[in-house]
Amino acid sequence: MKKHMINGQQVDPRNSERGAAMVTVLLVSFLLLVGSAGLILEAALNSANVTDAVSEQQAYHAAESGIQRTLDVLRGNVVPSVLLDGSESAGHINNQIDFTKAVTPAFGNLPTDSSTVSRLSRWIAYDGTMADRVALGPNPAEYAYSIEVIDPDNAGAEISFVTTSNINGNGSSYTFGSDGNTATIAFAGRTVNDLNTSSGSAASDLGQFVISTTGTGATLPDDIRFAIDFRMTKPYAAVRSVRGTIRAGTISSNSVGTVQMVFDSLISELMGSEITLTSRNFTPNPPNTSGGAKDVEVTITGAEPVRLIVKSTGFGPRGSTKQLEAFVRKSLFDGMRAPATLTLVGDQPGFTFNPGSSNVSDYSGEDVAVPDTVIPPIGTTNGPNLDVVQNSIDGNPPHPFNGDVIGNPANVNSEMPAWLASPSNLDSVVQALREVAQLSGRYFPSGVTPSNFGDNVNATGITFCDGDLTFSGAGGGIMIVTGKLTLSGNFNFNGLILVTGPQGIDRSGGGTGTLQGNVVVAPYDPSNLGAPFGAPQYDLSGGGNSTITYNSSSLSNGLVAVSNFVLGVAEK
Repeated sequence: MKKHMINGQQVDPRNSERGAAMVTVLLVSFLLLVGSAGLILEAALNSANVTDAVSEQQAYHAAESGIQRTLDVLRGNVVPSVLLDGSESAGHINNQIDFTKAVTPAFGNLPTDSSTVSRLSRWIAYDGTMADRVALGPNPAEYAYSIEVIDPDNAGAEISFVTTSNINGNGSSYTFGSDGNTATIAFAGRTVNDLNTSSGSAASDLGQFVISTTGTGATLPDDIRFAIDFRMTKPYAAVRSVRGTIRAGTISSNSVGTVQMVFDSLISELMGSEITLTSRNFTPNPPNTSGGAKDVEVTITGAEPVRLIVKSTGFGPRGSTKQLEAFVRKSLFDGMRAPATLTLVGDQPGFTFNPGSSNVSDYSGEDVAVPDTVIPPIGTTNGPNLDVVQNSIDGNPPHPFNGDVIGNPANVNSEMPAWLASPSNLDSVVQALREVAQLSGRYFPSGVTPSNFGDNVNATGITFCDGDLTFSGAGGGIMIVTGKLTLSGNFNFNGLILVTGPQGIDRSGGGTGTLQGNVVVAPYDPSNLGAPFGAPQYDLSGGGNSTITYNSSSLSNGLVAVSNFVLGVAEK
């Protein structure tokens, strides 16, 4: 190798490169060290991420558990740890959960629970050490959930309504007498906006009865019927008629004699709101007192929500949380039951009504569960059909009736719920009921007789018979018959019976039968939903005894099969 001379000395030209290898080694070692540290850090972070993902998943599952538990409570499968009404059994309607109780802390929570939100502590046991949550394992800090039930529509806060009346089929007033000596009974309706029911109930009135005379007045010779239509406009649109009888008597300028308004029911229910009169017997003021005007005083409770939000917060390890919100629909019927114990829907000619000639055939609109509530025992959707029913009940031909009737038959057309308002609406509900029955193994095609008809004692279950059915024995819940229903021998059913076939209901053979709840006959053609309802057919002349009575508790239990539908779940 050639060497260089510097200052007379030979110098190796590579001397300047000495130490370069060490620097290179150090640089490479540093890079390897940084890379190794990165790999270690990445591995550690990935491990933490995996751990956090597992924790979050556990929190998510905990939140799901909270929603499922709440649905179990809403469906009536859980008994409250402290009864709302200690004088009644746990299964009594006063102690059963509903949407109003679910969203109201005073009802949904234990009396000792100071929470300002409803978290269903009356039905769900919260942890003793971490009282804000329900433990799903030994450590509530690592696996638990908490619940909050919310009314998104604030349904129970305010009610708006309008009242109108019909007295003896003559509108809002009725005049009687002659030769300048008359008496007039009139009703002045009310419009109430935003009545505050947030505390549970509020005092109001349905309007005024006003009595006036000319000359010496007049005598009302016979009892006459009246109806006050309570038309709710907020939070929902619905109608309930408050009916009664005006007792005959003489009205003069300073006396109403024995004239008195006697209401059929002390309590009327509409969309979960209870309209309670101060008294069933109402004595009007004579013309010389307060101008003959007197208020029909009532207390009104808030309406029941038709949907809820269930907010469930799940807790997992490492402080992880997940929140889910489920929207829950009350039922396919949205809180509206049939307006009469036996509801006969249809306006066409050919209507058949034979209530049975047995001395022990009874029709009752008095609620078995809430005796102060009375609905029409038999309801039609037009006046001519009501006349046919009333003639039979009065003992007139062609089908004189000798049994007992509690309440008064009525034209309930103005009170028809949305699901009975048209064949199209009813068919939508029938199709949904068919789907529910199919999913639960309770759908029976034409010609197949069910082995059972639901739980008669608890009034639960669904039975969908697509075609004709002969029913005997016991059953409960909801029974849908799209053909003809024949009641045979001894039978007992608690809940809702819906018959949509053109031949309606008939009776064959002897025996004793009892139906508690609602019976609806509403014939329609599913292939022509634009056509009106057909003529209802109801014939119990085939023998045997029967009792058909209203039972709101049986209906509530029966509707569980088609209630509390989860419309959707959102992760927050």
